[in-house]
Amino acid sequence: MNLTPSEDVAIAFDPRLDAELVGRVFRQSGRVHIGGILTPAAAARIHRALVEETPWSYAVGDDAGSRDLAVASLDALPPEERAAILASTDLAATRGFAYRYASFRIDAAWDEGRLRDHFLMRVLAFLNSPAFFDFARRVTGVPEIAFADAQATLYRPGDFLTAHDDAVAGKNRHAAYVLNFTPEWRVDWGGLLAFPDPYGHVAEAFGPAFNALNLMRVPTLHTVTQVASFAGGGRYSITGWLRSRS
Repeated sequence: MNLTPSEDVAIAFDPRLDAELVGRVFRQSGRVHIGGILTPAAAARIHRALVEETPWSYAVGDDAGSRDLAVASLDALPPEERAAILASTDLAATRGFAYRYASFRIDAAWDEGRLRDHFLMRVLAFLNSPAFFDFARRVTGVPEIAFADAQATLYRPGDFLTAHDDAVAGKNRHAAYVLNFTPEWRVDWGGLLAFPDPYGHVAEAFGPAFNALNLMRVPTLHTVTQVASFAGGGRYSITGWLRSRS
């Protein structure tokens, strides 16, 4: 797989994408995994931007709330601080919602006038383009979708996101999306987008296949399973929600 294409790559859907078929699956189950969503050149260029060009911070959610640390990974912290964050997020995870992973909030950077020449801003523009909105409205059956927010995420060994359904009053979220850009992944490395059922089992799980789009209706209970200590690399993605203005 060529991961170093030219700088002038346009971000576009793979022309073989069948939105009608995707929509039938989504409307039946409330979620769908779509392989080969973008052209190969676009997917490779986005992967390069994530791996080589992204200024990561570290996102933590525990009983004290949500916060971003000014480091790319916990390994950059003093041992005592790192141990404290691991302990606090592990404890919170035993009780309910918690997470830890590297993050770059693309839409926030754009709104603040930062890094506007970063390649991932082109992804944000694509996600807010007429072509993407047409696809999203056709698949979800929600004509009110008017914008998408976006953050880049990187899950390394030990990172996780516990079960939640993305429903937040006033956010007007109609669907959640995950664009995956990890060239090689094994299911036993964890990092799966998993959907628990009411009986405590996993009803379905999507691996982070390269150049795949996952869509799920909001609310849908889901989790990102913890990345294993022996995982052979990081899990790269761009995630967010498809939202209406009111």
